[in-house]
Amino acid sequence: MTLTTHTKNTWASNLIRASAVLSLAYYYLIGSTQGEAPTVIAMCVILGILMFLAMFIRAGHKWPKWVLLVLLIATIIPDVISLPSTIKYNLSAGLMAILIDVVQITALVLLFIPAKNDPEPEEDDLPVVADQ
Repeated sequence: MTLTTHTKNTWASNLIRASAVLSLAYYYLIGSTQGEAPTVIAMCVILGILMFLAMFIRAGHKWPKWVLLVLLIATIIPDVISLPSTIKYNLSAGLMAILIDVVQITALVLLFIPAKNDPEPEEDDLPVVADQ
């Protein structure tokens, strides 16, 4: 299978949408069924951001990969820190958190690897290095 830009964007978009669905399942696995307003609002914002990014990635925009990178860096650190206690409290929620992070990292890797149909940089486009 050749990874064209369209194929990469489609797969990455699908993976981000899958991570949104997994995030919703994770929300219920961690026991947030009481429906506290701040938690519900935060979950709606997370789902909205993920769907928004998936829509623009599928449309072929380049900027969502940078937003996704910043968000992933900002969220993976607390995930790693809280993972031992999450696994101790609820094994399925801990495994779901790992799966969500892996799916999002996979989507991000797909967005950053060059596609087969991307044009090669010509010599005029390469940076000039001064001889010393």
